[in-house]
Amino acid sequence: MRFIILVCFLLIVQYALTFIQMRYYRKSMDEVVRAYKGKEGYYFFSGMERRKFRPGAIAMLVVDSNYIIQECYVVNGFSVLSKFKEVGKYKGQHAGVILDVVKNNKVSNKKKSKQLPAINVALSKAAENALVSISKKNISLI
Repeated sequence: MRFIILVCFLLIVQYALTFIQMRYYRKSMDEVVRAYKGKEGYYFFSGMERRKFRPGAIAMLVVDSNYIIQECYVVNGFSVLSKFKEVGKYKGQHAGVILDVVKNNKVSNKKKSKQLPAINVALSKAAENALVSISKKNISLI
């Protein structure tokens, strides 16, 4: 009986922490989108990598119609206390640069580890979404 109560308590705590984290993500996303609201040719993309026993990551990109990254933010970790941080090294670069960097890291780390860091996977998902969506003109405007 105690085990069942403990499991129910853990599920409730997990739900509450997930709710807090999703509210923070939505607030951060709204701040980024608000800066580009009403401007033509800017698009918002995000990528997420979930891991079971290792930290996951979420990436947010604002890309213009020429595939140039205007804003890049990432968050990673287990905790709801993790905050989005700006990644300045990709700002002003082509979205394909992220895919090149991730591919090069994958090749160089092939012997060391089977998995890429969650940040790299989340960034590559967001960049790939940007490249595909803008090229197809199948996008939602900010």
